[in-house]
Amino acid sequence: MHVLSFSLGVVAFLAAQVAGQSTAAPATNNNNNNNGNLYADYDYCQGIVPIAGKTYKPVKGATLQKVQILMRHGDRTPSTVLPGDKTNYNICSNPAELNLISSSSTHSGPALRTNILVSPEENLFASQYWSGNCEVGQLTNKGSLQTRQVGQKLRAIYVDQLKFLPKRLDPKELYVRNTYIWRTRMSAENFLDGLYPANTRDPRNSVITLNTYPQSIETLILNPAACPKLGMLYQSFFKSATYSNFFKANYALMSKVNIILGVDKIPTVNQTLNGDAVMPRLCNKLPLGCNSKDPSQCLTKEEVVETMKQSTFLYSGIFRYESTAEEIKKLSVGPILRTLSKSLRATHGNNTNNKRRVRPFELYSAHDQSLDQILSVIGEPSIPWPAYGATVHIEYWVTAAKKDVIRVLYEGKVVPAHPKLNCTLDACPLETFLAFIESYVPADMAAACSPH
Repeated sequence: MHVLSFSLGVVAFLAAQVAGQSTAAPATNNNNNNNGNLYADYDYCQGIVPIAGKTYKPVKGATLQKVQILMRHGDRTPSTVLPGDKTNYNICSNPAELNLISSSSTHSGPALRTNILVSPEENLFASQYWSGNCEVGQLTNKGSLQTRQVGQKLRAIYVDQLKFLPKRLDPKELYVRNTYIWRTRMSAENFLDGLYPANTRDPRNSVITLNTYPQSIETLILNPAACPKLGMLYQSFFKSATYSNFFKANYALMSKVNIILGVDKIPTVNQTLNGDAVMPRLCNKLPLGCNSKDPSQCLTKEEVVETMKQSTFLYSGIFRYESTAEEIKKLSVGPILRTLSKSLRATHGNNTNNKRRVRPFELYSAHDQSLDQILSVIGEPSIPWPAYGATVHIEYWVTAAKKDVIRVLYEGKVVPAHPKLNCTLDACPLETFLAFIESYVPADMAAACSPH
């Protein structure tokens, strides 16, 4: 989760209100799970990718024209170190820098290895950090493996099953983009290692460009720095009745988690659920944590899962449950929807003019919020939060009847369409789909983002 800062003053005020109440507010279900059966196998620790010949089926009688894959990075460490956190994150010993280097490589340059040092003997500040060999927010060994396996599974689909991509790497067939945050680049590297392993590459033609936007103008995540109005709307969410009710409903859980974590007296970190701090422990089978003053009081798996589930509301809620949700979607996801739309239209234009296909396969290695904001536009509100290694597949097909259609998959399944989208996403007419997502692209981004 790409963490945004918000007003601790507002949250502290709510905390004071709730602490003074004699009874807790009734719980609310922020993941209105109308798709409970469809996503019954959901697991935050492991996204589900369709399997060639089994759970993946091509559109019957149709020919694939283009694929756009949005992938969340793999398993990672927490994005911040809580005071007193002594978890042993010794799970980052195989950096991605080694993954794309073949033992039979003709290159004579040295193989490099990154080593994160957390040693009290060498660093007098080490007591402020967890133990192990991981940086904050770093892709773990498990995360590297997850994203490599995503590449392997998609090779089985788009290379072996559909013959859409060539067996040997042709860099012109791929477009890859990651965010400025390093774990998305590492995830992209691992994905490519699975999609085109070393024995499928020609050393004379094997350079794949990883495209990245500067942080200040990134469009794959919420960017209030580039769009001040978005920041204002996001801040106002924490003053809304929606958020107030959510906070009150989850105050008891938040208090228990923070007491066990030992941060209940630290204002900078005790005003949130801290799901990001505990879920990586569960996903990596590490101790979940016990109260240092009462060792019998420990976090349970169920509490950690619920904490993470409710923590995602701070992001998903602004796109779904507020009167300003439509405006927020336009300011946040509009820019990347424009990118996806233009690329789909370019492919359609090339098909019409019988030109060589351009960028038939696109990978956007990004974050959970990146995928969620797109799903908030095209899918039902109850779709679960993107897991580690989760993928959204936007596939452009031409049917036997020469109809251009879009199919969208998530968690290996066809996405239940948003009620306002006038089609289903197993075969949505191209123009219907494009017109809908383009309606979320502001005509004048600068004016739309102006705080005045």
